Amino acid sequence: MHTPRVFVCYTPRAGLRCALAYLAGPRDAYGWFIGRDEDGAIRSAYFVLEDYYTTGEARYTEIADGDLHTRWTRDEARCHELASLEEAFRREWLVVASDADATAQLDRYARDEIAAGEVGIRIERLNRLRKDGVDWTYYSPDCEHGVLKQLGARWPLDYRVATA
Repeated sequence: MHTPRVFVCYTPRAGLRCALAYLAGPRDAYGWFIGRDEDGAIRSAYFVLEDYYTTGEARYTEIADGDLHTRWTRDEARCHELASLEEAFRREWLVVASDADATAQLDRYARDEIAAGEVGIRIERLNRLRKDGVDWTYYSPDCEHGVLKQLGARWPLDYRVATA
């Protein structure tokens, strides 16, 4: 698997806003995201921005986590790559309250008096986020603002990218 491009947005008073890991193919950007929707519920899905890296208009396809290995795509290799991407990204960046190893992470959030929520950023990763505003963010060096902007206009999450 290629090195994923990553974006994370966290707010100390509200918790995780969104987390994104994606890969860039010759024509498409594809990956996985998780975050809060407009009702505050946690949502996650796999996505493909077809033809993002061509001169044509990018087409957005989203598939729920449990439907990854259905007939939404004929590219089973991509499905396996997406599953591996999600697993590695979760392990490296996220803590889920229902996970067996979450107790120490959640205790540290409580001690630091910051929001954890049912899904949060691993406490040791918080120091990688840029903390110069209400939202703390992390962009991997190769994360493309254009991909995040395209997703923000289409995904079910309440996070939108500033257009300035």
